[in-house]
Amino acid sequence: MKLPFFTSKLRSQADFYMQIVLLIVIVALIVGIVGMLPIRLDVTETRLYSISPVTKQTLHDLNDVITIRAYFTKDLPGYLISVREEVRDMLAEYKNYGKGNIQIRFLNPNEKPELEQEAQSFGIPPLQLNVVRKDKFEVAQGYLGIAVVYGDTVEVIPVVQDTRTLEYDLTLAIKKVVSGEEYSIGIAQKEGAVKSIQEMQRLSQALSRQYTVETVDLASGNLVPDTISTLIVPGPYSDLSERELYVLDQFVMSGKGILFAVDGVLVDNQLSPIPNESNIFTLLQNYGATINKTLVFDQKNFGQAAFSTGGGWQFLTPYGFWPKIPSTAVNEESVLVNQLEGMMFPWVSTITMDEGDGKQVLVRGSSDAVEISGSFDLNPQSMPTSSGKGDKPLAVAITGEVKSIYETSPSKEGIKDQESSVQTENVVTLQKNARIYVVSDVDFLTDGFLARENDANLTFTQNLIDGMTLDPALASIRSKSVNERAIRPLDDTARTLVKYGNIVGKRPGPGESILFAAHLDTVEPGRGI
Repeated sequence: MKLPFFTSKLRSQADFYMQIVLLIVIVALIVGIVGMLPIRLDVTETRLYSISPVTKQTLHDLNDVITIRAYFTKDLPGYLISVREEVRDMLAEYKNYGKGNIQIRFLNPNEKPELEQEAQSFGIPPLQLNVVRKDKFEVAQGYLGIAVVYGDTVEVIPVVQDTRTLEYDLTLAIKKVVSGEEYSIGIAQKEGAVKSIQEMQRLSQALSRQYTVETVDLASGNLVPDTISTLIVPGPYSDLSERELYVLDQFVMSGKGILFAVDGVLVDNQLSPIPNESNIFTLLQNYGATINKTLVFDQKNFGQAAFSTGGGWQFLTPYGFWPKIPSTAVNEESVLVNQLEGMMFPWVSTITMDEGDGKQVLVRGSSDAVEISGSFDLNPQSMPTSSGKGDKPLAVAITGEVKSIYETSPSKEGIKDQESSVQTENVVTLQKNARIYVVSDVDFLTDGFLARENDANLTFTQNLIDGMTLDPALASIRSKSVNERAIRPLDDTARTLVKYGNIVGKRPGPGESILFAAHLDTVEPGRGI
């Protein structure tokens, strides 16, 4: 019997709503199931939010349990909640790929005094955080640190503020606790001959987060201590003694990594260029790299420099003698640099490298660069005369077999420390697994340039150090978050479209004005000269 009021129209409406409800239930079930699976969709170019292959391999190779203890305050200010959640998500991926060998403990030190004491014993400091309680701003104590524990070995990330470097820090910590080794980076020093450590404080501080940083006194005449894993030689700009050259050569012969950052042309604060006549070039030529007495000028890829006029005024201007490196000028096959761009090498020279196995160009000048030789006019308002194309090597790697230029050890006569004898030294004349990096510029290591250009110079340097000291693949993790995304040069038509597109598409808010021109290059504070 049909009810008179249950018409076909009502039945069709009921079916429609039943289908909607059923669809909502199905979608909710799918979302719930997918939410429980370790699946993340990452469409960023560098896979910024995905675990890197080197991390996956590191976790796959574990044969024992490592505990990651994350000490995070529960009631964090709003601007830090996303940090905590991103850390939680990343640790969940580590646990998933660890296949039982990664145990995660997410702890709130504010809940129990013993947890607070434990966090501080690991070196995780309490932080003063601004929070809102009962409509009032208050200062509360909180924690944002991680400890990676393996037996009695602990590596600590004291404060997690930027999750872009978290994967690198975690994977490096896991590698260090598993190996149980401590790594030291040496910076060669000699007064009046190389850049002083005081000019490289930013580099020293950055490296000290992963390594022990020590100075190596070349003037002592002693061989580099065995505790030094990697050595940085920041640009000899005067002659070294035979004994000092020998010390550097024997470190190369040890098979450990060494970075030579050497200017082909020296430039002082008055823009006076002087060819570098240091005898360090004899050593480098023996290994297969010749730094030319030239400068690279790039009219399209450049940094911004600040100069002073005679009246004391300063002006900011594009400076072609501070060439920047586009993505097209890095070696795509090298994991150390293939995700980088934007490094800036001030007053850099070209390198001529011998052919043969183990010789690799890491960075070269752009296709728009030219080489300047002979007479150098460094005035920012002048156009120098080119002597040839400048798309030549600026940073190279030399690996494999190299020979020493010494058969016997030079005496320590004239060296300030003559107490230890050199007669018992065993001179190494051949190294089949050398690791040498040469960059034809030293200024890029100094405080004035290292943190410029989106930290590209710092990342480049850290990648080289990691590649020599630990695992070159680690560089791929750090490099994921470093990309300048520079706007490419545009013709007049494209510039006009961009300019008026900004005007039409940008509606100014309160207190804002319309931007009438597109900035086609990043303007950064330059070096005062």
